[in-house]
Amino acid sequence: MGAILFPTARPLAIALAAAALLSAAAPARAAAPRLSDAPAVWEEDDRRDISLPKERDPNLLRDGIDETFFRPIGRFFHPGRAARRVRALFGGQRARRAANVNALDELPNSAWFTNRIGLYPVTPEAAARGPAQNDGPDRSGPWTIVKAKSEGVTPGFTIKDARKDTYFIKFDPPCCPGSSTAAGVITGRALHTIGYNVPEDFITAFRREDLVLGEKVSLTEPSGLKRPMTVADIDTILGRVQPTADGSWRAIASRLLRGKPAGPFNWHGRRKDDPADRVNHENRRELRGMRVFGAWLAHFDTKQHNSLDMYVEEGGRHYLRHYFIDFASTLGSGASAPFPLANFEYSFDMSATFGRALALGLHEDDWRKLKRPEGLEEVGYYESKHFDPAEWKPLNPNAAFANLTDRDGYWAAKIISAFTDAHIEAMVAEGKYRNPEAARWIARGMSERRDKIARYWFDRVPPLDFFAFDQGTFRFRDLGVERGIYRNDASAYRIRVAASDAERGKAAWSAWFESAKPEFDLSTGPASAAIAREDAARRPFVAVEASVGRSGKWSDPVRAYVARASGRVVAVER
Repeated sequence: MGAILFPTARPLAIALAAAALLSAAAPARAAAPRLSDAPAVWEEDDRRDISLPKERDPNLLRDGIDETFFRPIGRFFHPGRAARRVRALFGGQRARRAANVNALDELPNSAWFTNRIGLYPVTPEAAARGPAQNDGPDRSGPWTIVKAKSEGVTPGFTIKDARKDTYFIKFDPPCCPGSSTAAGVITGRALHTIGYNVPEDFITAFRREDLVLGEKVSLTEPSGLKRPMTVADIDTILGRVQPTADGSWRAIASRLLRGKPAGPFNWHGRRKDDPADRVNHENRRELRGMRVFGAWLAHFDTKQHNSLDMYVEEGGRHYLRHYFIDFASTLGSGASAPFPLANFEYSFDMSATFGRALALGLHEDDWRKLKRPEGLEEVGYYESKHFDPAEWKPLNPNAAFANLTDRDGYWAAKIISAFTDAHIEAMVAEGKYRNPEAARWIARGMSERRDKIARYWFDRVPPLDFFAFDQGTFRFRDLGVERGIYRNDASAYRIRVAASDAERGKAAWSAWFESAKPEFDLSTGPASAAIAREDAARRPFVAVEASVGRSGKWSDPVRAYVARASGRVVAVER
């Protein structure tokens, strides 16, 4: 798009180029916050009492056009982004730092996200349980149909069980029994273990005699005509779904979320009727990072309509809790059918289309090489051989994904790499695949994609983390070695130190000190001397730069700041 300019656009292009070059000469980073000898912030203040917002109902077509055409064009011609694109050629970032991270470059808990496996131990059993508060719809009595959906590829019901809990009952597409129901449950468990808010989804099976029709249930015909639903309609709907070998119907049961629905959230901007929504969504790390989680889980259908804001009450306060919903189009499956192009190209992908035209048939796209595994009808196009973490694409682009930085990507990869094979196998078991080979295929693909994602982002951002200072010893963890991405015997570590003031102004750096382990004694020797010769009142912090050496090359450093008075690590810079 930038190579062909109309005459009227040439002055604008020249101005943008000039702005980019001038900005590239400016410092790459904005001024960092002052250091303070205080605990990091771990709770975002976004769960304050608010009035009930109006339910959003955005236009799906308009949203798709906006995200596919107008917003990418706006980002391309934005002077600030043009400047950052130039800086990216010299190692800078294409987007600003996420606006909702704390001093340790971590994400506080909020109405959007709760830290789980990324920071705390999670057992495989807890990962498999996910958000579930029970075992799914109660089978001690019949299910009463209170609403039905007859149109579309996959029809469904809304039922009340014997406990009077409400569930949405959804089926697999006719082509692929077991595929989307299993994928939906597994993906929901994974996203909950990561930290997102998701519904309680279960694999369930029922027979025709388990269903009764409630009173005054209406049905909307494809023509738009609404009429009273009859018992015969139940049989008509079930007739469009393939039953299992024993005559029952397999489905996913999604429990009604607590609270009042307020419509989906947008991937950009803020919700104007929520005063607690104070960070533009495209600058929220948990929304940027969803691009990396989406790549792991092949979650290509990330349109805003697969999200939902719920107005909930907690401790006397009413606020919006933000959910991701509907994971039928994940792990290689699709709501209507699996298709190989998903996860490889946008629904309208100009660069891919032009690339094919320029290749003159001499290059074959990776998605054309995909094949579903023979004999595994429950598995779609989910594999790791052709998977490239940097090239994954959802159905439509969005502003949050476009703002993903290396630091956001590292944060997401750190969380994904915390999932062990045992976690993955436990979550996959909740999908209740009929064929054990299907479960093994999906689990293996998730593990292999996990490792590819971790290596990609850990190569870009050194996986040195969880810094601590205790009794004169500075320690950290090499997540790349701990999680099997790199060999332990091929890694070495080094640090250097400098006294720092609250504005992060540093005295002279010490020499580098090397070790075979990620821990260093700062209480004695030259490192201690370098710190001690500086006035503690004027420079009350110690800056420590840590680097890892692999294959004869040292990584870029990760910098941590330690308060001299308390020994607390107060900030981390990547």
